[in-house]
Amino acid sequence: QQSAQAQQQSAQAQQQSAQAQQPGGALNAPSQTHEAGDGFEVFVKYLPHETTDFEVSEFFQRYGTLQGDPRLIRDTNGRCKGAGFVTFVTETSRNEALKNDGVRFGGRHLSISVAKTGTFGVRATEQKAGTHTPAMLFETIDKLVKPDKDGTYVDGTFGRGGHSRGILNALGPSGKLHAFDMDPEAIAEGRKLEKEDARFHIHHAPFGCMDVVLKKLGVTPCGVFLDLGISSPQFDDYTRGFRPEQDGPLDLRFDLSSGEPASTFLQKVDRDDLIKIIHDFGETSDPSAARRVADAIVLAREHGNLPCTTKAFATLVASAKGKEYQAMHPAKLTFQALRIFINQEFDEMKRGLPAAFEIMGDGGRLGVLTWKHSECALLTDFTRAFEKARLDSPLAAWFAEHHPADFHKVLADTSDGWAVEADDVSRPSDTEMKENSRSRSAILHVLRKRSGAARTANVETAVYLQKKWTPPPKAPEPPKTTLAYQAVDSKVSKDAVVSASKDSKKEDAKSAKKKDKKDKKRGSKWAEA
Repeated sequence: QQSAQAQQQSAQAQQQSAQAQQPGGALNAPSQTHEAGDGFEVFVKYLPHETTDFEVSEFFQRYGTLQGDPRLIRDTNGRCKGAGFVTFVTETSRNEALKNDGVRFGGRHLSISVAKTGTFGVRATEQKAGTHTPAMLFETIDKLVKPDKDGTYVDGTFGRGGHSRGILNALGPSGKLHAFDMDPEAIAEGRKLEKEDARFHIHHAPFGCMDVVLKKLGVTPCGVFLDLGISSPQFDDYTRGFRPEQDGPLDLRFDLSSGEPASTFLQKVDRDDLIKIIHDFGETSDPSAARRVADAIVLAREHGNLPCTTKAFATLVASAKGKEYQAMHPAKLTFQALRIFINQEFDEMKRGLPAAFEIMGDGGRLGVLTWKHSECALLTDFTRAFEKARLDSPLAAWFAEHHPADFHKVLADTSDGWAVEADDVSRPSDTEMKENSRSRSAILHVLRKRSGAARTANVETAVYLQKKWTPPPKAPEPPKTTLAYQAVDSKVSKDAVVSASKDSKKEDAKSAKKKDKKDKKRGSKWAEA
Protein backbone atom coordinates (compact mmCIF):
# COMPACT_ATOMS: atom_id res chain seq x y z
CA GLN A 1 0.00 0.00 0.00
CA GLN A 2 2.87 2.36 0.88
CA SER A 3 4.54 1.49 -2.42
CA ALA A 4 1.34 2.34 -4.32
CA GLN A 5 1.04 5.67 -2.50
CA ALA A 6 4.67 6.48 -3.30
CA GLN A 7 4.09 5.70 -6.97
CA GLN A 8 1.00 7.91 -7.00
CA GLN A 9 2.90 10.82 -5.40
CA SER A 10 5.74 10.34 -7.88
CA ALA A 11 3.30 10.42 -10.80
CA GLN A 12 1.74 13.63 -9.46
CA ALA A 13 5.16 15.23 -9.09
CA GLN A 14 6.09 14.23 -12.64
CA GLN A 15 2.82 15.68 -13.96
CA GLN A 16 3.46 18.99 -12.15
CA SER A 17 7.02 19.03 -13.46
CA ALA A 18 5.79 18.48 -17.01
CA GLN A 19 3.36 21.37 -16.63
CA ALA A 20 6.15 23.62 -15.39
CA GLN A 21 8.28 22.82 -18.44
CA GLN A 22 5.58 24.14 -20.77
CA PRO A 23 5.28 27.89 -21.42
CA GLY A 24 3.05 29.22 -18.66
CA GLY A 25 2.88 25.75 -17.08
CA ALA A 26 3.85 26.99 -13.63
CA LEU A 27 1.02 29.47 -13.85
CA ASN A 28 -1.45 26.61 -13.40
CA ALA A 29 0.33 25.10 -10.39
CA PRO A 30 -1.86 24.17 -7.40
CA SER A 31 -2.26 26.63 -4.56
CA GLN A 32 -0.23 26.42 -1.37
CA THR A 33 -1.98 24.44 1.37
CA HIS A 34 -0.87 22.82 4.61
CA GLU A 35 -2.18 19.33 4.01
CA ALA A 36 0.08 16.35 4.42
CA GLY A 37 2.15 15.64 1.35
CA ASP A 38 2.06 19.20 0.00
CA GLY A 39 5.49 20.06 1.33
CA PHE A 40 6.70 23.50 2.36
CA GLU A 41 7.06 26.02 -0.41
CA VAL A 42 9.02 29.25 -0.95
CA PHE A 43 8.56 31.91 -3.59
CA VAL A 44 11.82 32.96 -5.26
CA LYS A 45 12.31 36.25 -7.13
CA TYR A 46 15.10 37.85 -9.17
CA LEU A 47 16.20 34.64 -10.86
CA PRO A 48 18.25 35.16 -14.04
CA HIS A 49 16.03 34.71 -17.07
CA GLU A 50 18.32 32.04 -18.56
CA THR A 51 17.89 29.90 -15.44
CA THR A 52 16.85 26.25 -15.87
CA ASP A 53 14.88 24.03 -13.51
CA PHE A 54 17.96 21.88 -13.00
CA GLU A 55 20.14 24.83 -11.90
CA VAL A 56 17.54 26.01 -9.38
CA SER A 57 17.08 22.49 -8.07
CA GLU A 58 20.83 21.96 -7.64
CA PHE A 59 21.17 25.28 -5.83
CA PHE A 60 18.31 24.86 -3.34
CA GLN A 61 19.17 21.26 -2.43
CA ARG A 62 21.84 22.73 -0.15
CA TYR A 63 19.05 23.67 2.26
CA GLY A 64 17.32 20.31 2.27
CA THR A 65 15.50 17.68 0.22
CA LEU A 66 13.16 19.06 -2.44
CA GLN A 67 9.70 17.74 -3.19
CA GLY A 68 9.42 17.57 -6.94
CA ASP A 69 11.07 19.95 -9.36
CA PRO A 70 11.10 23.75 -9.03
CA ARG A 71 8.25 25.44 -10.89
CA LEU A 72 9.52 28.51 -12.72
CA ILE A 73 7.07 31.15 -13.94
CA ARG A 74 7.62 31.44 -17.68
CA ASP A 75 6.65 33.84 -20.44
CA THR A 76 4.90 32.80 -23.65
CA ASN A 77 8.27 31.85 -25.15
CA GLY A 78 9.12 29.50 -22.30
CA ARG A 79 11.78 31.78 -20.72
CA CYS A 80 11.91 32.17 -16.95
CA LYS A 81 10.21 35.43 -15.92
CA GLY A 82 12.60 35.83 -12.99
CA ALA A 83 10.51 34.04 -10.39
CA GLY A 84 9.30 30.60 -9.38
CA PHE A 85 8.41 28.21 -6.57
CA VAL A 86 10.57 25.67 -4.74
CA THR A 87 9.01 23.05 -2.45
CA PHE A 88 10.85 21.35 0.43
CA VAL A 89 9.90 18.09 2.10
CA THR A 90 10.32 19.50 5.62
CA GLU A 91 9.55 22.83 7.26
CA THR A 92 13.08 22.86 8.70
CA SER A 93 14.53 22.91 5.17
CA ARG A 94 12.22 25.73 4.14
CA ASN A 95 13.19 27.77 7.20
CA GLU A 96 16.84 27.27 6.31
CA ALA A 97 16.17 28.64 2.82
CA LEU A 98 14.29 31.62 4.28
CA LYS A 99 17.31 32.44 6.45
CA ASN A 100 19.29 32.88 3.23
CA ASP A 101 17.04 35.52 1.72
CA GLY A 102 19.33 37.71 -0.40
CA VAL A 103 21.77 34.91 -1.27
CA ARG A 104 23.66 35.34 -4.55
CA PHE A 105 22.73 33.12 -7.49
CA GLY A 106 23.83 33.66 -11.08
CA GLY A 107 25.26 37.06 -10.20
CA ARG A 108 22.04 38.27 -8.57
CA HIS A 109 20.60 38.50 -5.06
CA LEU A 110 17.55 36.28 -4.68
CA SER A 111 14.44 37.18 -2.73
CA ILE A 112 13.15 34.13 -0.84
CA SER A 113 9.79 34.30 0.94
CA VAL A 114 7.03 31.97 2.08
CA ALA A 115 4.62 31.13 -0.76
CA LYS A 116 1.11 32.15 0.22
CA THR A 117 -2.36 31.34 -1.01
CA GLY A 118 -3.94 34.47 -2.48
CA THR A 119 -7.37 35.97 -1.92
CA PHE A 120 -8.88 34.27 -4.95
CA GLY A 121 -7.44 30.81 -4.26
CA VAL A 122 -4.17 31.21 -6.14
CA ARG A 123 -0.97 33.02 -5.28
CA ALA A 124 -1.00 36.68 -6.16
CA THR A 125 2.43 36.28 -7.69
CA GLU A 126 1.35 33.20 -9.64
CA GLN A 127 -0.45 34.82 -12.51
CA LYS A 128 -1.87 34.10 -15.89
CA ALA A 129 0.49 35.34 -18.62
CA GLY A 130 -0.18 38.96 -19.51
CA THR A 131 -2.02 39.77 -16.28
CA HIS A 132 -1.10 41.35 -12.98
CA THR A 133 -2.43 41.45 -9.45
CA PRO A 134 -4.00 44.86 -8.75
CA ALA A 135 -2.43 46.43 -5.68
CA MET A 136 -4.62 47.75 -2.84
CA LEU A 137 -7.80 46.87 -4.72
CA PHE A 138 -9.91 46.58 -1.55
CA GLU A 139 -8.83 50.01 -0.30
CA THR A 140 -9.37 51.57 -3.73
CA ILE A 141 -12.95 50.29 -3.98
CA ASP A 142 -13.70 51.18 -0.36
CA LYS A 143 -12.57 54.80 -0.73
CA LEU A 144 -13.58 55.55 -4.32
CA VAL A 145 -16.52 53.35 -5.33
CA LYS A 146 -18.32 52.43 -2.12
CA PRO A 147 -19.77 55.95 -1.54
CA ASP A 148 -21.66 55.80 -4.86
CA LYS A 149 -21.94 52.40 -6.54
CA ASP A 150 -24.15 53.72 -9.33
CA GLY A 151 -21.82 56.57 -10.27
CA THR A 152 -19.49 57.03 -13.22
CA TYR A 153 -15.78 56.39 -12.70
CA VAL A 154 -12.52 56.63 -14.60
CA ASP A 155 -9.56 54.24 -14.56
CA GLY A 156 -6.85 56.38 -16.14
CA THR A 157 -4.30 53.56 -16.24
CA PHE A 158 -6.13 50.47 -17.51
CA GLY A 159 -3.07 48.25 -17.98
CA ARG A 160 -4.48 44.73 -18.15
CA GLY A 161 -7.69 45.68 -16.38
CA GLY A 162 -7.08 44.43 -12.85
CA HIS A 163 -8.43 47.49 -11.09
CA SER A 164 -11.08 48.08 -13.77
CA ARG A 165 -12.56 44.61 -13.28
CA GLY A 166 -12.55 45.11 -9.53
CA ILE A 167 -14.35 48.44 -9.89
CA LEU A 168 -16.92 46.93 -12.28
CA ASN A 169 -17.59 44.12 -9.82
CA ALA A 170 -18.26 46.70 -7.11
CA LEU A 171 -20.47 48.95 -9.28
CA GLY A 172 -24.24 48.71 -9.41
CA PRO A 173 -26.20 48.11 -12.63
CA SER A 174 -26.34 51.85 -13.37
CA GLY A 175 -22.62 52.44 -12.77
CA LYS A 176 -20.26 53.31 -15.61
CA LEU A 177 -16.50 53.04 -16.05
CA HIS A 178 -14.30 54.80 -18.63
CA ALA A 179 -10.68 53.68 -18.94
CA PHE A 180 -7.62 55.19 -20.64
CA ASP A 181 -4.34 53.69 -21.83
CA MET A 182 -1.68 54.21 -24.51
CA ASP A 183 -0.47 50.60 -24.81
CA PRO A 184 -2.05 48.83 -27.83
CA GLU A 185 -1.99 45.54 -25.93
CA ALA A 186 -3.95 47.15 -23.09
CA ILE A 187 -6.44 48.55 -25.59
CA ALA A 188 -6.94 45.08 -27.09
CA GLU A 189 -7.67 43.74 -23.60
CA GLY A 190 -10.03 46.66 -23.01
CA ARG A 191 -11.92 45.92 -26.22
CA LYS A 192 -12.61 42.40 -24.91
CA LEU A 193 -13.93 43.83 -21.66
CA GLU A 194 -16.19 46.22 -23.59
CA LYS A 195 -17.87 43.23 -25.21
CA GLU A 196 -18.28 41.53 -21.84
CA ASP A 197 -19.66 44.53 -19.94
CA ALA A 198 -21.75 47.32 -21.49
CA ARG A 199 -20.95 49.58 -18.53
CA PHE A 200 -17.32 49.81 -19.64
CA HIS A 201 -15.61 51.90 -22.35
CA ILE A 202 -11.90 52.10 -23.22
CA HIS A 203 -10.14 55.12 -24.76
CA HIS A 204 -6.81 54.82 -26.59
CA ALA A 205 -5.49 58.08 -25.18
CA PRO A 206 -3.29 59.36 -22.33
CA PHE A 207 -5.10 60.00 -19.06
CA GLY A 208 -3.86 63.60 -19.09
CA CYS A 209 -6.52 64.41 -21.70
CA MET A 210 -9.43 62.82 -19.86
CA ASP A 211 -11.12 66.19 -19.38
CA VAL A 212 -11.10 66.89 -23.13
CA VAL A 213 -12.29 63.40 -24.08
CA LEU A 214 -14.99 63.04 -21.42
CA LYS A 215 -16.40 66.57 -21.80
CA LYS A 216 -17.19 65.72 -25.41
CA LEU A 217 -19.16 62.74 -24.11
CA GLY A 218 -20.97 64.74 -21.44
CA VAL A 219 -19.40 62.61 -18.69
CA THR A 220 -18.97 63.94 -15.15
CA PRO A 221 -17.30 61.21 -13.08
CA CYS A 222 -17.58 61.04 -9.32
CA GLY A 223 -14.24 59.25 -9.02
CA VAL A 224 -10.95 58.86 -10.91
CA PHE A 225 -8.25 56.26 -10.27
CA LEU A 226 -4.61 56.38 -11.40
CA ASP A 227 -2.09 53.57 -10.87
CA LEU A 228 1.14 55.32 -11.80
CA GLY A 229 4.24 53.85 -13.41
CA ILE A 230 4.61 50.63 -15.36
CA SER A 231 2.36 47.56 -15.22
CA SER A 232 3.67 44.10 -14.40
CA PRO A 233 2.90 42.62 -17.86
CA GLN A 234 4.83 45.44 -19.54
CA PHE A 235 7.71 45.04 -17.11
CA ASP A 236 7.90 41.28 -17.62
CA ASP A 237 7.72 41.39 -21.44
CA TYR A 238 11.30 41.24 -22.73
CA THR A 239 10.23 42.57 -26.15
CA ARG A 240 9.46 45.95 -24.55
CA GLY A 241 12.94 46.42 -23.09
CA PHE A 242 11.96 47.64 -19.61
CA ARG A 243 14.22 45.33 -17.58
CA PRO A 244 18.03 45.40 -17.72
CA GLU A 245 18.23 41.69 -16.86
CA GLN A 246 16.30 40.66 -19.97
CA ASP A 247 17.60 40.53 -23.52
CA GLY A 248 15.44 42.25 -26.09
CA PRO A 249 15.14 45.47 -28.12
CA LEU A 250 15.90 48.68 -26.21
CA ASP A 251 12.48 50.24 -26.77
CA LEU A 252 10.94 51.44 -23.49
CA ARG A 253 7.75 52.87 -25.06
CA PHE A 254 4.30 52.28 -23.61
CA ASP A 255 2.71 52.91 -27.01
CA LEU A 256 4.65 51.02 -29.66
CA SER A 257 2.56 52.60 -32.41
CA SER A 258 3.91 56.12 -31.87
CA GLY A 259 7.10 57.93 -30.95
CA GLU A 260 10.57 56.49 -31.20
CA PRO A 261 12.32 53.72 -29.23
CA ALA A 262 15.01 54.51 -26.67
CA SER A 263 17.71 53.11 -28.96
CA THR A 264 16.88 55.78 -31.57
CA PHE A 265 16.58 58.56 -28.98
CA LEU A 266 20.02 57.75 -27.54
CA GLN A 267 21.61 58.18 -30.96
CA LYS A 268 20.85 61.90 -31.00
CA VAL A 269 20.22 63.19 -27.46
CA ASP A 270 22.58 65.94 -26.28
CA ARG A 271 25.06 64.86 -23.58
CA ASP A 272 24.01 67.55 -21.09
CA ASP A 273 20.33 66.72 -21.64
CA LEU A 274 21.08 63.03 -21.10
CA ILE A 275 22.86 63.76 -17.81
CA LYS A 276 19.84 65.72 -16.61
CA ILE A 277 17.41 62.99 -17.65
CA ILE A 278 19.35 60.27 -15.82
CA HIS A 279 19.78 62.40 -12.71
CA ASP A 280 16.26 63.88 -12.52
CA PHE A 281 14.23 60.80 -13.45
CA GLY A 282 16.52 58.09 -12.08
CA GLU A 283 15.80 59.02 -8.46
CA THR A 284 19.47 59.25 -7.65
CA SER A 285 21.41 61.83 -5.66
CA ASP A 286 24.58 60.65 -7.38
CA PRO A 287 25.36 63.25 -10.09
CA SER A 288 28.72 61.63 -10.78
CA ALA A 289 27.06 58.35 -11.74
CA ALA A 290 24.60 60.14 -14.04
CA ARG A 291 27.46 61.98 -15.74
CA ARG A 292 29.60 58.85 -16.16
CA VAL A 293 26.74 56.84 -17.61
CA ALA A 294 26.00 59.64 -20.09
CA ASP A 295 29.70 59.84 -20.99
CA ALA A 296 29.81 56.11 -21.72
CA ILE A 297 26.72 56.35 -23.94
CA VAL A 298 28.09 59.30 -25.91
CA LEU A 299 31.49 57.68 -26.39
CA ALA A 300 29.90 54.43 -27.60
CA ARG A 301 27.75 56.46 -29.97
CA GLU A 302 30.75 58.28 -31.39
CA HIS A 303 32.51 54.96 -32.03
CA GLY A 304 29.42 53.49 -33.67
CA ASN A 305 28.95 50.69 -31.15
CA LEU A 306 26.13 51.96 -28.94
CA PRO A 307 24.06 48.88 -28.02
CA CYS A 308 20.45 48.72 -29.19
CA THR A 309 19.48 45.72 -27.03
CA THR A 310 18.71 45.74 -23.34
CA LYS A 311 21.33 43.39 -21.96
CA ALA A 312 24.23 44.90 -23.90
CA PHE A 313 23.11 48.42 -22.99
CA ALA A 314 22.74 47.42 -19.33
CA THR A 315 26.28 46.04 -19.37
CA LEU A 316 27.57 49.34 -20.74
CA VAL A 317 25.73 51.33 -18.07
CA ALA A 318 26.91 49.02 -15.27
CA SER A 319 30.54 49.30 -16.39
CA ALA A 320 30.29 53.09 -16.35
CA LYS A 321 28.47 53.36 -13.03
CA GLY A 322 30.59 50.94 -11.04
CA LYS A 323 29.54 49.23 -7.81
CA GLU A 324 25.92 49.55 -6.68
CA TYR A 325 25.26 49.48 -2.94
CA GLN A 326 21.57 48.65 -3.37
CA ALA A 327 20.36 45.11 -4.06
CA MET A 328 19.40 45.81 -7.66
CA HIS A 329 20.90 45.87 -11.13
CA PRO A 330 23.29 48.85 -11.52
CA ALA A 331 21.44 49.89 -14.71
CA LYS A 332 17.94 49.79 -13.21
CA LEU A 333 17.66 53.52 -12.47
CA THR A 334 19.03 54.49 -15.89
CA PHE A 335 16.36 52.32 -17.53
CA GLN A 336 13.76 53.92 -15.27
CA ALA A 337 14.93 57.44 -16.14
CA LEU A 338 14.83 56.83 -19.90
CA ARG A 339 11.40 55.18 -19.64
CA ILE A 340 9.92 58.08 -17.66
CA PHE A 341 11.30 60.64 -20.12
CA ILE A 342 10.32 58.81 -23.31
CA ASN A 343 6.75 58.21 -22.11
CA GLN A 344 6.42 61.67 -20.52
CA GLU A 345 5.26 59.98 -17.32
CA PHE A 346 5.81 62.98 -15.05
CA ASP A 347 4.39 65.45 -17.58
CA GLU A 348 1.38 63.19 -18.00
CA MET A 349 0.93 63.18 -14.25
CA LYS A 350 1.10 66.99 -14.17
CA ARG A 351 -1.60 67.07 -16.87
CA GLY A 352 -3.74 64.31 -15.43
CA LEU A 353 -4.15 65.56 -11.86
CA PRO A 354 -5.77 68.92 -12.78
CA ALA A 355 -7.66 67.23 -15.64
CA ALA A 356 -9.31 64.88 -13.13
CA PHE A 357 -10.42 67.79 -10.95
CA GLU A 358 -11.72 69.72 -13.94
CA ILE A 359 -13.95 66.87 -15.04
CA MET A 360 -15.16 65.55 -11.64
CA GLY A 361 -18.23 66.89 -9.88
CA ASP A 362 -18.25 68.45 -6.41
CA GLY A 363 -17.05 65.93 -3.83
CA GLY A 364 -15.38 63.85 -6.52
CA ARG A 365 -12.60 61.56 -5.34
CA LEU A 366 -9.22 61.11 -7.05
CA GLY A 367 -7.35 57.99 -5.97
CA VAL A 368 -3.66 57.84 -6.92
CA LEU A 369 -1.48 54.81 -6.35
CA THR A 370 2.18 55.89 -6.19
CA TRP A 371 5.24 53.65 -6.15
CA LYS A 372 8.22 56.00 -6.02
CA HIS A 373 9.27 59.04 -4.00
CA SER A 374 9.31 61.19 -7.13
CA GLU A 375 5.64 60.40 -7.81
CA CYS A 376 4.73 61.25 -4.21
CA ALA A 377 6.65 64.52 -4.55
CA LEU A 378 4.73 65.54 -7.69
CA LEU A 379 1.44 64.66 -6.03
CA THR A 380 2.38 66.69 -2.95
CA ASP A 381 3.29 69.69 -5.14
CA PHE A 382 -0.14 69.52 -6.76
CA THR A 383 -1.92 69.22 -3.42
CA ARG A 384 -0.01 72.15 -1.93
CA ALA A 385 -0.75 74.35 -4.96
CA PHE A 386 -4.53 73.71 -4.93
CA GLU A 387 -5.15 72.84 -1.29
CA LYS A 388 -8.36 74.07 0.32
CA ALA A 389 -7.78 76.89 2.79
CA ARG A 390 -7.36 75.49 6.29
CA LEU A 391 -8.85 77.78 8.91
CA ASP A 392 -6.73 76.21 11.66
CA SER A 393 -3.40 77.06 10.00
CA PRO A 394 -1.23 79.69 11.77
CA LEU A 395 -1.33 81.94 8.70
CA ALA A 396 -5.14 81.86 8.43
CA ALA A 397 -5.52 82.43 12.18
CA TRP A 398 -3.27 85.52 12.02
CA PHE A 399 -5.13 86.84 8.97
CA ALA A 400 -8.56 86.35 10.60
CA GLU A 401 -7.44 88.10 13.78
CA HIS A 402 -5.68 91.11 12.28
CA HIS A 403 -7.58 91.62 9.01
CA PRO A 404 -10.98 89.94 9.42
CA ALA A 405 -12.69 91.82 6.58
CA ASP A 406 -9.97 90.91 4.07
CA PHE A 407 -9.89 87.35 5.41
CA HIS A 408 -13.61 86.78 4.81
CA LYS A 409 -13.32 88.42 1.40
CA VAL A 410 -10.64 85.91 0.39
CA LEU A 411 -12.73 82.99 1.66
CA ALA A 412 -15.74 84.24 -0.32
CA ASP A 413 -13.76 84.40 -3.55
CA THR A 414 -14.72 81.27 -5.54
CA SER A 415 -13.26 82.36 -8.86
CA ASP A 416 -10.81 79.44 -8.84
CA GLY A 417 -13.73 77.03 -9.09
CA TRP A 418 -12.42 74.27 -6.85
CA ALA A 419 -9.87 73.28 -4.22
CA VAL A 420 -8.25 70.03 -3.04
CA GLU A 421 -8.74 68.28 0.27
CA ALA A 422 -6.50 65.30 1.04
CA ASP A 423 -7.32 62.20 3.11
CA ASP A 424 -4.71 60.32 5.10
CA VAL A 425 -2.74 57.95 2.89
CA SER A 426 -3.23 54.17 2.97
CA ARG A 427 -0.62 51.43 2.66
CA PRO A 428 -0.88 47.70 1.84
CA SER A 429 -1.79 45.38 4.67
CA ASP A 430 0.72 42.83 5.93
CA THR A 431 -1.43 40.11 4.38
CA GLU A 432 -1.37 41.73 0.96
CA MET A 433 2.40 42.27 1.05
CA LYS A 434 2.88 38.58 1.82
CA GLU A 435 0.53 37.54 -0.99
CA ASN A 436 1.71 40.14 -3.52
CA SER A 437 5.25 41.24 -2.77
CA ARG A 438 5.16 43.86 -5.54
CA SER A 439 2.61 45.86 -3.54
CA ARG A 440 5.07 46.69 -0.76
CA SER A 441 6.00 50.09 -2.24
CA ALA A 442 2.44 51.17 -3.03
CA ILE A 443 0.78 54.15 -1.33
CA LEU A 444 -2.85 55.08 -1.99
CA HIS A 445 -3.59 58.82 -1.91
CA VAL A 446 -7.17 60.11 -2.02
CA LEU A 447 -7.85 63.75 -2.93
CA ARG A 448 -11.35 65.24 -2.80
CA LYS A 449 -12.75 68.06 -4.93
CA ARG A 450 -14.36 70.95 -3.06
CA SER A 451 -16.19 73.22 -5.47
CA GLY A 452 -16.47 76.91 -4.57
CA ALA A 453 -13.81 76.64 -1.87
CA ALA A 454 -10.97 79.12 -1.35
CA ARG A 455 -7.40 77.85 -1.64
CA THR A 456 -4.56 78.15 0.85
CA ALA A 457 -2.53 79.83 -1.89
CA ASN A 458 -5.05 82.69 -1.95
CA VAL A 459 -4.72 83.19 1.81
CA GLU A 460 -0.93 83.17 1.46
CA THR A 461 -1.00 85.76 -1.32
CA ALA A 462 -3.17 88.13 0.75
CA VAL A 463 -1.09 87.71 3.92
CA TYR A 464 2.22 88.12 2.09
CA LEU A 465 0.89 91.36 0.65
CA GLN A 466 -0.01 92.61 4.11
CA LYS A 467 3.38 91.58 5.50
CA LYS A 468 5.21 92.94 2.45
CA TRP A 469 6.87 89.58 1.89
CA THR A 470 7.93 88.24 -1.47
CA PRO A 471 4.79 86.85 -3.18
CA PRO A 472 4.49 83.05 -3.10
CA PRO A 473 5.13 81.23 -6.39
CA LYS A 474 2.09 80.54 -8.53
CA ALA A 475 1.13 77.03 -9.53
CA PRO A 476 2.73 76.23 -12.89
CA GLU A 477 0.53 75.55 -15.90
CA PRO A 478 0.32 71.88 -16.93
CA PRO A 479 2.77 71.08 -19.74
CA LYS A 480 1.30 70.92 -23.22
CA THR A 481 0.78 67.45 -24.58
CA THR A 482 2.89 66.28 -27.51
CA LEU A 483 1.19 62.88 -27.59
CA ALA A 484 -1.21 62.76 -30.54
CA TYR A 485 -4.29 60.70 -29.87
CA GLN A 486 -7.75 60.11 -31.30
CA ALA A 487 -10.99 59.87 -29.36
CA VAL A 488 -14.07 59.05 -31.45
CA ASP A 489 -17.50 58.26 -30.05
CA SER A 490 -20.59 57.68 -32.15
CA LYS A 491 -22.80 59.52 -29.66
CA VAL A 492 -20.81 62.74 -29.92
CA SER A 493 -18.70 63.07 -33.02
CA LYS A 494 -17.05 60.95 -35.63
CA ASP A 495 -14.00 63.19 -35.64
CA ALA A 496 -13.19 64.31 -32.09
CA VAL A 497 -9.48 64.69 -32.66
CA VAL A 498 -7.07 66.33 -30.25
CA SER A 499 -3.81 67.60 -31.74
CA ALA A 500 -0.58 68.68 -30.12
CA SER A 501 -0.52 71.75 -32.35
CA LYS A 502 -3.33 74.34 -32.23
CA ASP A 503 -2.20 75.87 -35.52
CA SER A 504 -2.78 72.62 -37.39
CA LYS A 505 -6.01 71.66 -35.62
CA LYS A 506 -8.26 72.01 -38.68
CA GLU A 507 -5.89 70.11 -40.94
CA ASP A 508 -5.53 67.39 -38.32
CA ALA A 509 -9.30 67.02 -38.09
CA LYS A 510 -9.62 66.64 -41.87
CA SER A 511 -6.87 64.06 -42.11
CA ALA A 512 -8.21 62.21 -39.05
CA LYS A 513 -11.65 62.00 -40.67
CA LYS A 514 -10.19 60.34 -43.75
CA LYS A 515 -8.02 58.08 -41.61
CA ASP A 516 -10.98 57.10 -39.43
CA LYS A 517 -12.89 55.82 -42.47
CA LYS A 518 -9.90 53.77 -43.60
CA ASP A 519 -9.29 52.46 -40.09
CA LYS A 520 -12.87 51.29 -39.69
CA LYS A 521 -12.68 49.42 -43.00
CA ARG A 522 -9.57 47.51 -41.93
CA GLY A 523 -10.52 47.25 -38.22
CA SER A 524 -7.62 49.35 -36.94
CA LYS A 525 -6.96 49.53 -33.21
CA TRP A 526 -7.30 53.32 -33.53
CA ALA A 527 -10.96 53.20 -34.62
CA GLU A 528 -13.28 53.66 -31.65
CA ALA A 529 -16.99 53.07 -32.10
